[in-house]
Amino acid sequence: MATSNEIRVTVSRRSVAQVAPYESEEASASIEFSMDAGSSEEDVTGSVQAWGDRLATANYEALGVGYEVTEVAVRRLQKSVSGGNQGSPVASAPAPAAAPSGGGDADDLWRHLMDNSDQWYTNWPQQLDGAENAARPAYRRKSDGKGLWLTKKDGTLLVPGWFVCPFTGKTASDLAGIGAQIRA
Repeated sequence: MATSNEIRVTVSRRSVAQVAPYESEEASASIEFSMDAGSSEEDVTGSVQAWGDRLATANYEALGVGYEVTEVAVRRLQKSVSGGNQGSPVASAPAPAAAPSGGGDADDLWRHLMDNSDQWYTNWPQQLDGAENAARPAYRRKSDGKGLWLTKKDGTLLVPGWFVCPFTGKTASDLAGIGAQIRA
């Protein structure tokens, strides 16, 4: 019970993810905490934002949805793809065929993305939404900004056949269709 010199704050988050066509799952979490009644508006807002981010990540983990923690907020990486979305939006990645060695600079970047996904940003889910510029790379390395596109402007696939997206489990053929949607 809160005392007269405390305020009670409740933060709740609800997240919904499409797991199959016309089928969704949801997760929700909430936290209640006390703060000193003399807390500044900035302190209260900061605490609410921090708890909100923690609850969002807990929901995304419960749903099996990929996410990225940025300086601003927690951002969901995967959205439902209209049309041919036959499986779970974030399936565990199947064991890929062995990546060829010595395939050149582009193959080295694709291999680095698969092996070190925490060092990369993914833009293509937001490109499908129209929230991200389609001319930007689908994946961008955090350290040096090097980018990887799914297709060329003429629609030619750039994703190697052995690649499996570490964020979503989508194969090269799945990403070819997504690249065509982004370029359309």
